[in-house]
Amino acid sequence: MALLSRFFKKIRTLIGRERFHRELEEEMAFHRELAEEEMVGRGVPPSQARYAAKRSFGNETRLREQSHEVMGFRLESVLRDVRFGLRALAKSPGFTAVAVISLALGIGANTAIFSLIDQLLLQRLPVRDPQQLVSFGNAENGGVAGGIDLGQFGLFPWYFARQLEVNPGPFQGIASFRSFTDKVSVQRPSSANGHLDENSSALLVPTNLVSGNYFNVIGARPLLGRTITSADAATSGSGAVVVLSYHFWEDSLSGDTDVIGKSLRVNGTPLTVIGVMPKSFQGIKLELEPTAFWIPVTMQPVVLREPSLLTLQSGLYFLHVFGRLSAQAARDKGALAQSQLWLDQQIHAAVRTSEGTKLTTEREQEINHESVPLLTAMHGVSSVRSEYGQSLQILMAVVGLVLLIACANLANFLLARGAARQREIATRLALGSSRGRIVRQSLIETLLLSFAGGALGIGLAFAITRSLIAFVGRGETTLVLSPVPDAPVLFFTFAVSIVTALLFGLAPALASARGGTSSALNSNTRTAQGSEGRSARLWPRVLVTVQVMLSLVLLVGAGLFLRTLRNLQHQDYGFERDHLLVADFNAKLAGYQPSQTSALHQRLLERVSALPGVRSAALAATPPISRSEWSSSITISGYSPAPKENMGSVLNRVSGRYFETAGIAVVAGRGITSEDSATSMKVAVVNEALAKRFFPKGDAIGRSLGIDMGSEKGPWQIVGVVRDTRSRHPRTVDAIRMTYIPLEQIEPTIPADPGARADTPPEPNQNRFANTLLVRTTGDPAKTIADLRAAVSAVDPNLPLLRVTTMEGQISGLITHDELISTLTGVFSLLALLLAAIGLYGVMSYNVVRRTNEIGIRLALGAQTPVVRWMILREALLLLALGVCLGMPLAFAASSFVRQQLFGVGPVDRATFAVAIAVVGGMTLFAAWLPARRASKVDPMVALRFE
Repeated sequence: MALLSRFFKKIRTLIGRERFHRELEEEMAFHRELAEEEMVGRGVPPSQARYAAKRSFGNETRLREQSHEVMGFRLESVLRDVRFGLRALAKSPGFTAVAVISLALGIGANTAIFSLIDQLLLQRLPVRDPQQLVSFGNAENGGVAGGIDLGQFGLFPWYFARQLEVNPGPFQGIASFRSFTDKVSVQRPSSANGHLDENSSALLVPTNLVSGNYFNVIGARPLLGRTITSADAATSGSGAVVVLSYHFWEDSLSGDTDVIGKSLRVNGTPLTVIGVMPKSFQGIKLELEPTAFWIPVTMQPVVLREPSLLTLQSGLYFLHVFGRLSAQAARDKGALAQSQLWLDQQIHAAVRTSEGTKLTTEREQEINHESVPLLTAMHGVSSVRSEYGQSLQILMAVVGLVLLIACANLANFLLARGAARQREIATRLALGSSRGRIVRQSLIETLLLSFAGGALGIGLAFAITRSLIAFVGRGETTLVLSPVPDAPVLFFTFAVSIVTALLFGLAPALASARGGTSSALNSNTRTAQGSEGRSARLWPRVLVTVQVMLSLVLLVGAGLFLRTLRNLQHQDYGFERDHLLVADFNAKLAGYQPSQTSALHQRLLERVSALPGVRSAALAATPPISRSEWSSSITISGYSPAPKENMGSVLNRVSGRYFETAGIAVVAGRGITSEDSATSMKVAVVNEALAKRFFPKGDAIGRSLGIDMGSEKGPWQIVGVVRDTRSRHPRTVDAIRMTYIPLEQIEPTIPADPGARADTPPEPNQNRFANTLLVRTTGDPAKTIADLRAAVSAVDPNLPLLRVTTMEGQISGLITHDELISTLTGVFSLLALLLAAIGLYGVMSYNVVRRTNEIGIRLALGAQTPVVRWMILREALLLLALGVCLGMPLAFAASSFVRQQLFGVGPVDRATFAVAIAVVGGMTLFAAWLPARRASKVDPMVALRFE
């Protein structure tokens, strides 16, 4: 311990050289002054006393050098050790290569996962004082909702967001943005004159609608031009301007520095470019696919071609709100509480006002207990964080275990190398080298290995990160993630390399410097076996046991995640997934009105159905399974709901032959057909979950229901019941109540409110639009994609297909993070198994070499070959048994920790544990068999002369 303490003192001295110099000078000056005062006290004149004190003190330069030699490392000496370490490692290329590659695999995997965590979870927004930004409620759930209270799901109506914007109270500012990203069609300007290029192809890019003070509150400055201001978003329909993101400006406009003042046509509406944001800025809403540009929210009805949500009457909540705290509130919990209280008071007052005369005492008490929490937004708000956050943390733990296994390998290699160099070390000690110098030399060699592994690991991390980004994006989105490591990632790699060297190189270094000189100089192989310490034989076995233990934990986790993925992929979704194409389109972007959709839908279905290899085609508002869905309240004739009973149902608007095309079985009655037109009786089809809930006697057919969707209240007569489907997400276990109605039976316009002026025109009914085209094929659906695009273009060249994929691809996109975690845990567990096998092979091989003399004696005395093999294998099996016994409790704990990530399999799955133990056992036997086989083939005469 004394040796270790002195070593770390030297390290601290080397790191804090300036402080040591200062303290040394102060100490020397203090002693000179004492000597001078003593001489003056004896009667020596002050001038002579000062000179005599300096002379008696000796050569100060030499004293400084001696102090450095005692308390620290001389730089020249350290450099000499570095050169010696490089030569020593170069003389052992096999050892160096295996050690560096093992560390590179461990460090590279850790760096890659940390790089993603840093970009998705840790990086602060590149804005002014991001710690002052707060989100009003959880803004990581995008969507539109109606019939909810203020702040529920983090959603607010426009009028309330505008009220807070005008009167921010204790906040420095309050701003808002649309809760989900819209895909819009963009026509770019001509590079020649800046006017719209009518011949340029349209792009489909994500955009975000923001309040006028959005950029001011967030604290971001433009790279070019200016940002959107409150003057741009003063009234509904105002603000025909756009601010571009850096990546859109660079990729789509070739980085045109004269772009300010030019026009873009967004969904057919000309917008003037007023600014370009810096490369690092993505807005407060962070997604895998970055926002291309920002538009004032007041342009919502114009650009998105939908009814205005910017009125007091709009019952839809579609905005997320965030604010900038005062500097004091960001630091002081009391001031923060006051801001929270003010926000809750504003919400309570607004809800009470909206309730009006319907407000009851009970409801008022309920309102007074509501609170919308202020959540930090310094990292931005993103659904990606909730979707991938826990998976990345699990992967970080997995690669951490891989690094531990790699480090155990390194420690074993260093122990074996130290044992092989005992004579060399003993010679150096005998010639006067200190044990501290030996430890320092060994640690420097370990640091060189770690830095080499870290440097190679950075390159490996780049490749892994790029592969992960491609895996998540699947070629359909432009991810904002970068595979290039930044400063925090490089620092992380450097820190991991240092910690690896110190933690796993120190014990071997101390062990190599602890041995005796005479025994090592006089020992040959015969005496070495007897004189070798128990710890030197114990530690390699301990490290191998740890490797087996950790490998078992990783294999169990990988097995559980792989079974989860298989269950998600092969479960019954309630519809036929094979031979099914899903195409998303938006007729509004092509300028269609609801009254024109009937003819458009008919032409699309006729054209697509006539394609070779197409069995049927249908239209729908949403596909059979999707993240997007629309829920409405329903009423059942003859059914009286209980107080606060949930009467909601997911609503899908479909065309004829939808159930045939989607492969959803009709279990009673009939499906929706082309005969269900605007002039026929309004009909509906419900699923089994809804029928069982409201019609337990099985009498759903012929009953009527009402649907709360504006003017479309029905009644709708139920004509069929279909199978339940997993319409929301592959992990959704409980069946969701669903109602299907014909697209053709939805009115093209919504009549004006009874209280409106007589000349108020009816409002276009957006529910007439279909958004999804389903195509059932006879063969491989992927081969029909090109023909499908051509068919849609033949109907209308301006009708954009936003996305075309197979149903298998649709489902795969919903379980991307499950595929990611199962694939990576599988790969990393196999990597850990390989590293553990290398470590076990190295230990067993070293034991065979160490016991060559003993094996020769056994063979000379008549021992049979199987006995010798069993002698080696027995030791490996003992390590396997210990590793499994220690690993099982850890595997149980780890599987319980990831319980929420599993699907269709329990955390203690016998089959998974059995397979993991069998794989680890097979690895152990294979890694030990080769050394055992070599031991059984030893020539006794050669072994007896072995030294």
